[in-house]
Amino acid sequence: MNDTLTDIQEWNRIADNYAQMIGTPDDHIYLQFQEVLWDSLGDIHGLDVLDLGCGHGWLSKEMFEAGASVWGIDGSVALLQKARQLCPRGEFIEFDLSAGLPDTTPMFDRIIAYMVLMDIPDISNLLQSVRRVLRANSKFVFTIPHPCFFNYKSHQDEKTGQMFCAVTGYLQPEMWWIESYGGHRHYHRSLMYYFEKLRAHRLSVTRLYEPSRAYTTEFILPNPVLADALKMTCCFYIGRKQKYGKVIIKRRFLNI
Repeated sequence: MNDTLTDIQEWNRIADNYAQMIGTPDDHIYLQFQEVLWDSLGDIHGLDVLDLGCGHGWLSKEMFEAGASVWGIDGSVALLQKARQLCPRGEFIEFDLSAGLPDTTPMFDRIIAYMVLMDIPDISNLLQSVRRVLRANSKFVFTIPHPCFFNYKSHQDEKTGQMFCAVTGYLQPEMWWIESYGGHRHYHRSLMYYFEKLRAHRLSVTRLYEPSRAYTTEFILPNPVLADALKMTCCFYIGRKQKYGKVIIKRRFLNI
């Protein structure tokens, strides 16, 4: 059995747990960049939007309610069943994203991948497909746990009380088993890896966002569950299709 089929089986197994934790009012990860996410998407009323790795459809529903025509694609049958119930007027397709997108996929004004790319063993085919179905002057938005911090053990400085992570092997791609939602595989890759993949597929980065909320002893220590959530500081990218020549990557660091 290949990695992708195993991954999809795991997501089918943990679908209920995932749907109960993600896209809820207390989803602390989403709350960290909700404002800048929607600011970057802009007014999507009347636009065609593709929700990659849509899961149980919570974000598809929000975008539909904002006036978009929404497609969702995911490999998990169990999650898609929930998506169709939550957003019945969306178009939801079962497809293995490691193989890219179906040949019949139409063109889109916005493509979003919320916490998806790090769960796919190889993203090359998917990025190639994203470029193919992304209209000119449109946007591809994706978020990932920050690979500089995610899954690295936290420590507390005995003198200052500040929390920090000891990071080793950051540049080496690895497959990790993550216990979140009931257990699944996570594919660790450096920021350079993602930037180079985007560049190779002629998608220029026009915005990079890293939440600026700092750790404080008073905030974290009484609540270890929340501490783990905040440790998943997210990276947020917007890419645009480039028509000609060399891609120049622009980086802008933002705080809100």
